[in-house]
Amino acid sequence: MRPVEPDDALFFDRLLGNEEVRKYLGGPVPKSDRDTRFRAYLRGAAGIGIWIVCTFDRQAAIGLIVLSPHKDGAHYEISYEFHPDHWRKGFAFDATSRALVHALSDTPVTEILAETQSANHASVRLLQKLGMVEIQRQERFGAEQIIMTTRQPS
Repeated sequence: MRPVEPDDALFFDRLLGNEEVRKYLGGPVPKSDRDTRFRAYLRGAAGIGIWIVCTFDRQAAIGLIVLSPHKDGAHYEISYEFHPDHWRKGFAFDATSRALVHALSDTPVTEILAETQSANHASVRLLQKLGMVEIQRQERFGAEQIIMTTRQPS
């Protein structure tokens, strides 16, 4: 995992424009919004952590992890997007678990939320594997959402 760099623009554009990646996230992000979001991520404007996830061997970008304020305004949320070529290979688990450990150990944050559509079974399984537990279900963005949490160990 590493910070977002200017050379990541093409990867970022392809990731946020990918229908498979964005299936449970409201669909592909419009091009003008992708450019605006990329510039914000370069500045670090999303919260306490924004990382490009790379493969060990090639250092090729394969995913994005963001720790940012949750919609409720009281918590931080972890979100992730990975290119479909790298699904089901353990990359999302490894990178997301590292981001969670960092957030709960190296920052003042004591609780992290994740929100995913209940229909996104792979994401629900990943969050459960990370030790997150469901705390709420609600209708948002036209679909049932599951909100899960993990806390700093006592």
